[in-house]
Amino acid sequence: MKIAKKNEMKVTLIIMVLVMTFVVTFVSVSVNFGYHAGFIAKWMKSWGLAFVAALPVVMVIMPIIKKTIAKYVE
Repeated sequence: MKIAKKNEMKVTLIIMVLVMTFVVTFVSVSVNFGYHAGFIAKWMKSWGLAFVAALPVVMVIMPIIKKTIAKYVE
């Protein structure tokens, strides 16, 4: 399966948000609640909520950041 060049940024951002929220929620849940019988369920719930919250934010913010940085890159 090939991804169209115009969709490259969107796919990259989705994968980045998936990985980042996966790691951050794992650390957060394990530090705050420890490893117990309900750990996986609590982690997956936190991960799902974090992903749903983070993805739209990243989709809006990343193009702005990219344009801003482009002004300062030679």
